[in-house]
Amino acid sequence: MKKAASWFIPMVFLVLLTASSPGEAGAAPSITEAYLASGVEAGGSPVGRVSAYDPSAKEFVAVAEVRDAEAGTAVRFVWFSSPPGRGRVRLGERTVTSPIRESSVTFHSSLSLGGNWPEGRYVVDIHLLPASRPSVSLRFDVKKGEFPGKGNGPDGKKPVPGGRETGEKTAAEKESAFRENPGSFRAALELAQAYSDMEDAASLALAVSLFRGLAAASPSDTVLAGLADAYCRSGRFGQAFDTALRRAWNPMVSPAGAVSQILLFSAVSGDPDRGIECLRSILELREDGREDVLPALAALFLERASVAGDAFERREYEKAAEDVLEEIRASFPSSVPAVSESLRLAEELERR
Repeated sequence: MKKAASWFIPMVFLVLLTASSPGEAGAAPSITEAYLASGVEAGGSPVGRVSAYDPSAKEFVAVAEVRDAEAGTAVRFVWFSSPPGRGRVRLGERTVTSPIRESSVTFHSSLSLGGNWPEGRYVVDIHLLPASRPSVSLRFDVKKGEFPGKGNGPDGKKPVPGGRETGEKTAAEKESAFRENPGSFRAALELAQAYSDMEDAASLALAVSLFRGLAAASPSDTVLAGLADAYCRSGRFGQAFDTALRRAWNPMVSPAGAVSQILLFSAVSGDPDRGIECLRSILELREDGREDVLPALAALFLERASVAGDAFERREYEKAAEDVLEEIRASFPSSVPAVSESLRLAEELERR
């Protein structure tokens, strides 16, 4: 759900190798430290340390320091939202491989969203491959007032003034820029984003109106992502799902962003059935989206099974999840991230 940035998500970006002298020969690689960072500087290095994020955070960043890394040492980062009492919803993953042998290597992965993050709990599992189970799990919250978000500095301190005052100031600046150039698409988009950040009913209504006007003129992925986000934050979940699905109609854009947004809407609204319906529609529409859609669909089937009203209904959804997981394993080579996610989901299913 972020607004200004065009998104290709869930995507995690590659990473930096920091180096000292090569490690002792024969020593096994190990994760010595893992933490969340506030961002990634222009040179590609993660900066700052945080334990939570503001909903307006540009990205989540997870860092793993690995000792005695060999050439080919790989770290996999798997991101989840974790709604209370409802299991996990996978948002994305990335595997990063070191091309050289070093005594210390810094791996990092970031997850971006085309709009504000829903408040709640999240998790990133960090696997030092070939281990199938995570070496480290970092749990964190997204809530208002936490770093990093719009207006926060690189040192992790909160802005002054913060919260509502900062949002009002930003909106006022964008209103002024729009009045000076009312024909500017960019000025209108930035104003819509500023209104959406305010989160009160009146501002969200203005954001929706602006995004709808922009979408009528140019239904780009960025605009539709912002409109879907504004609908969701207004509690208009049906329209949020519809708009996220509309993003998948564009054959020039990966459906991964729409899939991630639908997963988040399913978690926030508590409506996995609608999410399942949308993902099935994307499957029919986009053959190139199967690698993103199938793991998400299996996760939502398991989510739906966990809230089933009786044993028969629960088993039906679990069987649907099993069928999707089998399709993933039959359709993709083992090196594809969707296959490793299918194995994780299969383990979750077996533990039930």
